Amino acid sequence: MKEITPPRNMIRTAILFTVIGFVIYAPVLGNGFLSDDYDSLYRICIQKRIIYKEFLRPMIDISFYLNYLLSGLSPGSYYIFNISVHIINSLLVFRIAFGFVMFDKKDQHLFAFLSGLIFLIYPFHNESIVWLSGRLSSMACLFALLSIIIIRERAGKTANIIAATFYLLGLLCYESIIFLPLIILMITWMKKSSLKKLSVTGLFWLTIMCLYLVVRFLLSGEITGDYGNRIADLGLKRKMLNAGKVFGRLFLPGSENQALLIIGVVVLFFVSLVIYRAIIRKKNSEESSRSKYLSLFIFLVCSLIIPVAFGVSTRTSEGDRLLYFPSVFLCMLMVSTIVWLSKESLTRTITLSIITAYFLVFLEINNLQWVKASSAAHTVLDAIRHRGSRDIILINVPDELEGAFIFRNGLVKALIIYKMDTSGIKIVNYLKRTDYLRTGKITPIRILDSTFLIYPSVRVENQTNQTIQLVNTKNNSYLTVRKDRNLIYYWNKESLVRLF
Repeated sequence: MKEITPPRNMIRTAILFTVIGFVIYAPVLGNGFLSDDYDSLYRICIQKRIIYKEFLRPMIDISFYLNYLLSGLSPGSYYIFNISVHIINSLLVFRIAFGFVMFDKKDQHLFAFLSGLIFLIYPFHNESIVWLSGRLSSMACLFALLSIIIIRERAGKTANIIAATFYLLGLLCYESIIFLPLIILMITWMKKSSLKKLSVTGLFWLTIMCLYLVVRFLLSGEITGDYGNRIADLGLKRKMLNAGKVFGRLFLPGSENQALLIIGVVVLFFVSLVIYRAIIRKKNSEESSRSKYLSLFIFLVCSLIIPVAFGVSTRTSEGDRLLYFPSVFLCMLMVSTIVWLSKESLTRTITLSIITAYFLVFLEINNLQWVKASSAAHTVLDAIRHRGSRDIILINVPDELEGAFIFRNGLVKALIIYKMDTSGIKIVNYLKRTDYLRTGKITPIRILDSTFLIYPSVRVENQTNQTIQLVNTKNNSYLTVRKDRNLIYYWNKESLVRLF
């Protein structure tokens, strides 16, 4: 099949994707900073530096700094940035799909447009868009897609250097694209390159990868850090289990019902095998189209090495930013399968409508979790901000909400950034997901004589008319304070409640 030039209505597609992107992510535009967001802001506003230790990811601080110049500590521009990067990536997927010719002209247009659109509304990489610090993976993907476009559409040393530069910039965002050279090598092979050129290309990209690892070690003092230890600790069985989890999370939301999730993964696996067999054995398809379909599958496998190595949560959306780059090839595979197997317009419309509805439902459910998480963070910070001259004691500070981070990290740094007196803040404990799942709608509190028993591990005892003692039974820590000098709040999973 002859390559098809991208259509002249690219501007209209960009406008359409922009409108859809901001409409579906409108609920999170009013969210605030959460968890690790404050780490970056602290480095920028207080320490005046860019992070090198542990991870060589300076692009998060650079992008946050640009947002800070635009809107200070008002988070609006930060969320607009995240959504805009995602929209740009959707357009790049659209562009790549056009160059990946598998169908005749009409179906190729449909394949490219729907690949970009499905990627735009795909819900299981949501963390990259709705969490400000999650932009690391979407920015890394952006540079990876630019590298693919350069290699796919250009040739020569200059093209390789530009593509390698994008690759390195992407690695300075997030390591999720580190195996991009495998995809680049596959693309080079698909261009009917000679064995010599393939060898030279492979050596060039291996050199670039090694250069990155050396620079990373010299600047940060390590290559993998704790993540490397996590990978080394995984045996073959654990890696196979991770592969099953990742495969399931490509199509399914996290759930506490693990048995149902396992059934879903098994069903999806066999359905995928049936579909793949039907595609490969389709008689009226060209050999080049089948090989490109197989190539998309190989691209997906290469991009999934990192998620499989680290694993993703099957209970919540936590960690689904690792699925952002792989979802590029997943969406292209899904759409090409529909276009290939269904020639009737009605069948295609029904199938795509079901997929679209399914994706949008779970995307908005996840958006709502992050809105609730942001509201919880705002409530806690607002109580601290308006405490007056008294100190404040916090019990059950919310850690996360179904994968949406709240104050897992960064609360103390948030107080410093907002110029609040940290000496007047005492945190008794954090409420973890594993704790609140054992309760009902709210965490229970019992009153026994003059003692408040606050689930899961805090006891508040009246000692005298003026003093109370707070005991964290989990770590046996004690805190004795005066009632008239302190405000005491506890988070009951739904709201911040004043105890004294």
